Amino acid sequence: MEQTPPKTKFLDRWTPQVLREAKQVFREGGLKGVIRRYGWKFFAVFFAYYLIRDVTIYILIPWYVAKKLM
Repeated sequence: MEQTPPKTKFLDRWTPQVLREAKQVFREGGLKGVIRRYGWKFFAVFFAYYLIRDVTIYILIPWYVAKKLM
């Protein structure tokens, strides 16, 4: 009898492999484990991603919409 592979969740298909690994490291070793494994660069990239995302969502898009409406 052939076994079918387990289904992957929607977010797991779209999440980059490094983030899935970091999530697993965090579950096993906590914040110290993530720092040991990836160092400060991981947090710099994480911070930059959210900075760019939030500036786009909360500043650039509303500014562009307001500019087009007026």
